[in-house]
Amino acid sequence: MLGTIVAIAIAYWFYKSAEHANKNPLKTGAVGFLAFLIPGIVWTLAVTPGLRDAVQHNPGALSVILAKYAYIMVGALCAVGIKFLYFKNN
Repeated sequence: MLGTIVAIAIAYWFYKSAEHANKNPLKTGAVGFLAFLIPGIVWTLAVTPGLRDAVQHNPGALSVILAKYAYIMVGALCAVGIKFLYFKNN
């Protein structure tokens, strides 16, 4: 649920930035959504299983939070980087 909220917020952020930069807002919003979604999915499929295995052997509050929500941080950081690359000329 939290990942969905963040994805929508990032798409809206890209959309509004595109309006101010005179770019296609719908296309740019989709770029923002995918900039969050693709790294998040890759992280979930590649890294999260190993994190969950580590959490089972050594449960701690920080490692449980990392295993559950790290994909949101990774996706958001990638989206922020792509936003600044996408709008760097404006």
